Amino acid sequence: MDFRISRISLLALGCAAIGTADAAKLPPHVTDQPVNRTRMPIREIGTTVERQIDAGFTALEHHSFDPFANYWGTWLTNPVGGRERGSSWAQLLVFGGEYHFDHLGWQGGSVFASATDFAGFNLSEKVGNVFTLSQAVVSDTFALYSLYLRQQFSDGRIDLRIGRMSAGEFFATLPIMGLPVGGAVNGNPTSLFTNAPFHATGSASWGAFVKGMPTAATYLQAGIFQASPQTGVPANHGVNFAIERGDGELLMLEAGWLPTFAAPDTTSPTPPDKKTVAAADPSLPGHYSFGGYYANYTFPTFTGGVAHNAFGFYTQGQQMVWRSTANPDHNLTVWSGLTFSPQEEFALLPLMAYGGIAWQGLIPGRDRDTALLNAYLGGFSRDYARQQAAAGAGFSTLETVFEASYIVQLTQNLQFQPDVQWVIQPGGTRSIPNALVVGFQVSALF
Repeated sequence: MDFRISRISLLALGCAAIGTADAAKLPPHVTDQPVNRTRMPIREIGTTVERQIDAGFTALEHHSFDPFANYWGTWLTNPVGGRERGSSWAQLLVFGGEYHFDHLGWQGGSVFASATDFAGFNLSEKVGNVFTLSQAVVSDTFALYSLYLRQQFSDGRIDLRIGRMSAGEFFATLPIMGLPVGGAVNGNPTSLFTNAPFHATGSASWGAFVKGMPTAATYLQAGIFQASPQTGVPANHGVNFAIERGDGELLMLEAGWLPTFAAPDTTSPTPPDKKTVAAADPSLPGHYSFGGYYANYTFPTFTGGVAHNAFGFYTQGQQMVWRSTANPDHNLTVWSGLTFSPQEEFALLPLMAYGGIAWQGLIPGRDRDTALLNAYLGGFSRDYARQQAAAGAGFSTLETVFEASYIVQLTQNLQFQPDVQWVIQPGGTRSIPNALVVGFQVSALF
């Protein structure tokens, strides 16, 4: 097993994160966004370390600074199948915060900064598959991540950000996509990274982002980001701010709908004392989005030439379809998504489909635990498949991954997640045996 721990990550070895179907653990690609949450009273948090961290963060919040620190550590092994057997440990720490200027008279203004630290090994290199098996695998270094100014107007209904950021922080993501251990969709679907200069955790560039909410349940957002071969290069550690000749732009646009469907009965039966008792909130929240991208950039083709100007589309959504009126922690959420990038001369995965279910409270007495069952399918470019076949690596068609895991909520912040992944046709070809990958993840969210 390749096992490496960086100095900064040692600070987080004892931590793990909370994740539920309707208040999901944020994926690595969006954890650096300001987290608007109400902290649990300190007495309700389990361990001494958690109480100390939460008390320190609360003190900083009183001084207009909202800090966060998130950690994921994943151990995986493939006892069956793959290109070769192996085991790996991968870990990711994302930390930072937002400093608000309201107390200085700058209403709605703030500055946000974050950094990442990764250590470990990507088991997919041994298995030979495209969908990364651990979502903790990012740029192999400590790096400055986001650094931008933020301005909110109209009570937060208009949100403007300018500076160093990534497209994955804001686009093509759902709350529930932060729950899987596997990296196929954790944060964002893999196809966007393989088909366009799309970047996320640990890889930031110059950009501008604006989001507007015409109503409480709808939003429109757009962004423009620098597309550069220097983005995410480990040796730069996130501090190469240059704009060079040959750089391009990535334009993103997304529309979303955030419905909340109510159950017809919101009260419990009238008790013998004739008093009406209000039941727990039975509302069924959802999140649906449709977006697209255009990249003014140069791409190498699978036939050895170059192509220009990539474009593609995606649609995805999650919906809670059942919730107990007696205990809202017992609920069932379904989700799915699809990406399409038609330029097969350089788009590795022109078509990707994904989806699954999340059942919170499946086991009696474990109200905050969540059971997950997901599937990810990636269709390979025919140009790429012909190139691979000519090189004797087989004709790539479809890679499929089924993933099942169970999130055990240990304390308010600590989480343990055993995980099983079955990889069918790693790399899209039958030349690599189907792989069984087992392991676990520990995580923390503060």
